[in-house]
Amino acid sequence: MADAITKPGATLSAESSGEPEPFASNDVSGTLARGLGRREQEIMKVLWARGSASVVEVAACLSTALAYTTVMTTLDRLFKKGLLQREKRNRAFIYSASLTSTEVERQRATGLVRRLFADSRERPEIVLSCLVDAVDQYDVGLLDELETRIRLARAQAAEGGVKQEEPR
Repeated sequence: MADAITKPGATLSAESSGEPEPFASNDVSGTLARGLGRREQEIMKVLWARGSASVVEVAACLSTALAYTTVMTTLDRLFKKGLLQREKRNRAFIYSASLTSTEVERQRATGLVRRLFADSRERPEIVLSCLVDAVDQYDVGLLDELETRIRLARAQAAEGGVKQEEPR
């Protein structure tokens, strides 16, 4: 059972033959739309920076000293949410992120926008207008970038091409 990789959304029982058992859906968009807690965010940042780490290694990188069991529980919760993968090495799990920070932000933003339009009782163009106003008040440069991205998306749609990520 050593070095068995467990996929996000699966658990590995002590009695198992090394095959991951299904635990939950791998769709983490609902989790991300609700957001992660401060401790969960900090742990994800540690794993994005390090690539992978054990419970002890994660605990050593946190800004606040926490009990081993607290860190272990939080890592397990993130694993069950589908945000982490884990690999059994000897008697310890080594955790790594299932998604990059960019993928997490993209899914989180997509969920927020989807909820914004789905929960509104107003016409979509009114909600969109309010969103543009909010971005304008937040950062005029960001509004310019939004306009550039809209033009790029329209050009790609007109060409029938596949959307490609534009570097920031």
